[in-house]
Amino acid sequence: MASSTIIEACNSRKRYRKPFIFEKFAVGNSIDGFSGPFSDNIRMFLQEFATIEDYTLSGFPIWSTWLISNSTGAVFPLYTIEETTQLSLHPFCDHCKFTGWGHHYVSKRRYHLIIPANENWEKPLGSDSFEIGNHVLHGLIHCNGYGHLLSINGVNEDSNLLSGSDFMDLWDRLCTILKTRKISVNDVSKKGGVDLRLLHGVAYGQSWFGKWGYRFGCGSYGVTEQKYEIAVQFLSSLGLDKILNDFRKDVPKRGKIKQIIGTYRELSEVPLITISELLQFILSIKSRAPFRSKMKLENGDDYWCDRDTGEKNRPISMETFVNLMANSDCRWPARRLEFVLIVIVNFLKENQENVGRNCRMTRQDLRNEARKFIGDTGLIDFVLKSIRCFALGNQIVRRSINPTTKLLEFTIHETAEEEGSIRVPYLYKDSQCRWTERKVKQATDFVVKILRAHNGDSAMSRQELRDKARAAIRDTGLIDYVLKSINRSMMGNKIVFRSKNPSTKRIEFAFEDIVDANRVDENIELQLNVDQDLVYLYETVLLSYPGSDSVSLATGVILDSKKFVKEWKLEDQENQIMALTCKVLPSFDELESELTRPLSPGVVVYVPPWLTIGELKEVTQFALRDTYCIMQNFVVTQIGGLRGIENERMLSCAVGRDAHIWVRGCGLDLDTELRYEGGPKKLKVDCICGARDDDGERMVNCDACQVWFHTMCTGIDDHEEEVPEIFLCESCRNF
Repeated sequence: MASSTIIEACNSRKRYRKPFIFEKFAVGNSIDGFSGPFSDNIRMFLQEFATIEDYTLSGFPIWSTWLISNSTGAVFPLYTIEETTQLSLHPFCDHCKFTGWGHHYVSKRRYHLIIPANENWEKPLGSDSFEIGNHVLHGLIHCNGYGHLLSINGVNEDSNLLSGSDFMDLWDRLCTILKTRKISVNDVSKKGGVDLRLLHGVAYGQSWFGKWGYRFGCGSYGVTEQKYEIAVQFLSSLGLDKILNDFRKDVPKRGKIKQIIGTYRELSEVPLITISELLQFILSIKSRAPFRSKMKLENGDDYWCDRDTGEKNRPISMETFVNLMANSDCRWPARRLEFVLIVIVNFLKENQENVGRNCRMTRQDLRNEARKFIGDTGLIDFVLKSIRCFALGNQIVRRSINPTTKLLEFTIHETAEEEGSIRVPYLYKDSQCRWTERKVKQATDFVVKILRAHNGDSAMSRQELRDKARAAIRDTGLIDYVLKSINRSMMGNKIVFRSKNPSTKRIEFAFEDIVDANRVDENIELQLNVDQDLVYLYETVLLSYPGSDSVSLATGVILDSKKFVKEWKLEDQENQIMALTCKVLPSFDELESELTRPLSPGVVVYVPPWLTIGELKEVTQFALRDTYCIMQNFVVTQIGGLRGIENERMLSCAVGRDAHIWVRGCGLDLDTELRYEGGPKKLKVDCICGARDDDGERMVNCDACQVWFHTMCTGIDDHEEEVPEIFLCESCRNF
């Protein structure tokens, strides 16, 4: 169907803005009928789910699809712009050239999918809308199914609006439903001065985009996929103890790194051995932080609450609290910190006895009382600043802000063993759990009741606990799941421990006071500055490692790996439709004199297996003419390689499913300038780093041999020096 037909069809309908649910849009089989190649599916998408706008952008038609988020209530547009290449001011594609797709034939159309910045949601698209970086989402897809993700951003990161991951999910769903073939992304994203491709590469072994299936595409400065994988594996396996040892000559840096490692090791339930494990844990804390907000209870106390569970944070033990303070940037030893906390607890208890149970002490009053016993006011201020919520025995100390006076206040109260219900943090970490939240909580509560009845001071074997649980829980799989996961779950001031008895070698469970626990599975609000810690590790360990060329070389390899690609495999349809890739094989003369670059990808056609080869010729010819400028008048004369396949043969008897078929014919427009996406001229690149193609980095041309080299590889400073008017490469200078 021609583009003009789409425009007429859309104009004939009444214009409206019917919003689709953002979270469900393009999910799985929610959109039916997209059974063809991308070029057909995008047209159907515009007909069924978009409304044409009454204005154009540089003369190109614009469609809008309005979406509404169930979680935030935000309503925003997804614009689709159909850019006709022959009418464009920029008909060639630098993104293809730098991704290694410069040999692709120029596609007739390319589609821009744009969600503007949120301040522009109710405004028409501006003249700068094709510029990269202006939008929440900007993707460009050629009509042959190859495309590029140009920008992806969150919306008001400090608010409750949608994140970059939410829009990335939408983009991935759209690419899947529309049947794109390959999408590239140039990952140059930074946050707080940190290159995310390096941070995520070391932490997770892949870029941030790897969560959606994007893998190494091509590197700059001659970096190959093998070099990239070796660099990632090497950096990820750096041991934390080795790092501390290698920094032993730099005492200040070693001290700071040791403090960071010690703090997060104290918080982690599992051992942190490598830099990868440490970064993963820090990033997991950082990712949870935006989902925690303050909730005010009726009695005026402030708690840090999880928006998903609504469950108030339990206190950490004083032992854990002291260890965390000692491992932070603190100049006082642990014993002095512990003494200050005991003094504070005693004053709060005394004040409670004199005034009443719900009494409060302001920070200033508590500070003045503590000074009677502690002369170091700096120590007092440090401890008061660090307190959030901690437990000493059955006493809970909390800090909060008085909503009326806006002053910091401290309270103390007892927490009975029966207070609250058992916490099941493992339930929120396990997205694959097949039981409902209610069933898991019920089973966990029953298991804890058995432990309490048994006696909290003695351990109970797993088999005995399992047998007693079966009296009320028939699902043994659920019982086993709870017993496997319940370790370090809390109820009031008690905690469940799961351990192996060294004598009997049996798994045992105990219900102990929280004060005996060294680590509690909590995101503790103890003046942790996750962002600062990440930046420090990034700049000090990854970028400035002492005395090791291997670390700096591996870091450079990852930083030079910016282009990542995701490929969607062709799949046959459920109704037995075959997916075939038809690729043109030019004549020997054309290959020798005109089409000297690697062959361009073919077109994808979806056809029934009972079609004849002769009918396949017609389908393929139409698809080729509709896709590439160079094939405007192309005539398919043969299906198959040198010998071809007879026209009368049935397709299912000649080729297999998902086959790649050679197509021969005549009529290629070799006079058109719109031949290759990389442009009419292909640079001759032969840099000393090993690069043989233009990778988008700054380059200089040798005036003698006309070969291109990276400026950085030839000693020209990319940030300070201009390219010299006359440049000779080393070979030509020595000739």
